[in-house]
Parts: sequence; structure tokens; C-alpha cells
Amino acid sequence: MLQNLKNGVAAQGYDVVSFFNGIPAHGNEAYASTYNDAKYLFTSQENKEAFDKSSESYVPQYGGYCAIAMSEGKELIPNPKSWEVRDGKLYFFTKMLFGIIDAKKQWTKKPEKLKGLADTAWASMNA
Repeated sequence: MLQNLKNGVAAQGYDVVSFFNGIPAHGNEAYASTYNDAKYLFTSQENKEAFDKSSESYVPQYGGYCAIAMSEGKELIPNPKSWEVRDGKLYFFTKMLFGIIDAKKQWTKKPEKLKGLADTAWASMNA
């Protein structure tokens, strides 16, 4: 599966469970798990255990790439400080055009349509 990894680490080292708690934070090597050949770091044993119990619930959509870029069939590394949990799924976004256009704002204007486009592009990239 296509994934946005840096040195094998997913979500740019952020604890993916922490996004669901509303307080994103960098994880720690002391609390690490591997899922789909990617290393995930967590801030606590509790978050690691939550991830281990239900990994698919926490992994970022589209392999951790920007959701808006994926709706255009592109892989773009997001800014993990621009994120959203929608319908129980984690989405990352990036700033586009030198930071002038916020991809998250574009997404929230028509999430269903853009999610459909991103889902289709993601499926074809991983076929």
C-alpha cells in the first residue's frame, strides 16, 4: 500500500490517536507499533494500546497524504497541523500555492464530493 512515510515512520511522527482526542502531539519511540509496514509513534502506552486494538480506525486516510491533493490524483505531503476527523476518519491537508490557499478550507466546502474523488484516485493508485 502506498504510504507517506519518512524513514519508515507514518504521520510525520505524530500520534494518530491524539488527533481523535483533539490534541495532536508528536509520538515517542518508546511507544511504537507497526501496521502495514509503517511505524506509528504514540505519546502514551494507552494510545499505543488503543491503536493496536483497532489500527484501521486510526490510520490517516489516503496513506497520510493530503486529502485535497488526492482528490486531484496527486500525492502531496501534508502539514499535520492541518487536519480533520470526519465520520470517524483522520484526514490531513496542506497549504497550497505558497500557503495562500488552505486545502482544509476547500475540503470543508464540499467534503462528500472531494472525498468521492479522493477515494477513486486512492483506489486506482493502490490497484
